[in-house]
Amino acid sequence: MKKIDFYREIAKLDKTGKNSLKLEQYSTDVDTAYRLIYFVDYNVDIAGKTVADLGCGNGILGISAALFGAGKVDMYDIDEKAVYAAKQNIEKLHIKNAKPIRMDMFDINERYDIVISNPPFGFQSNFNLNAFIKKANSLSENIFFIYKDNQEIKKTADSNGFLIYKTGDIKLEKTLPFHKKSYYSLPIVIVYKAAKVI
Repeated sequence: MKKIDFYREIAKLDKTGKNSLKLEQYSTDVDTAYRLIYFVDYNVDIAGKTVADLGCGNGILGISAALFGAGKVDMYDIDEKAVYAAKQNIEKLHIKNAKPIRMDMFDINERYDIVISNPPFGFQSNFNLNAFIKKANSLSENIFFIYKDNQEIKKTADSNGFLIYKTGDIKLEKTLPFHKKSYYSLPIVIVYKAAKVI
């Protein structure tokens, strides 16, 4: 898919609405979504693959995978508002092969060709990154997620057999009452493990 067409489609997506501090919800911006999905496609070729989007929010990553030709996309989130927003966005873009599912990712039992995610960065939540990685490993051999760029993620990635790819900044919009700026830029990396790297 051409980049301009991708941006045009993703720009149509609605946000999840009021975000939860406890769940550390924030939207993935279009640039970050494109960089992640392009990287996934470059490494393992998304076309025809089954994809799980863990913590899908409004569905931007799962929908991006569908736009890149995934065969089936299951989009999981524990939050009812997020699942509703993802459903509305799937319908808005007339995507037939993606499905939002309200479920804790730790309850998923299905295997997938690819797992993608923008998990909480641990700013406001007690998100357990090692438990997330362990669960992702049980779902797929090809795992790609974004995370804040720091020494902790480098050590965690190395100890779990993952690689790191620096990919610039994520643009975090003002979504919670204590945010003072309209958006924040934060350096991120793509943390990944691929069964077959092209």
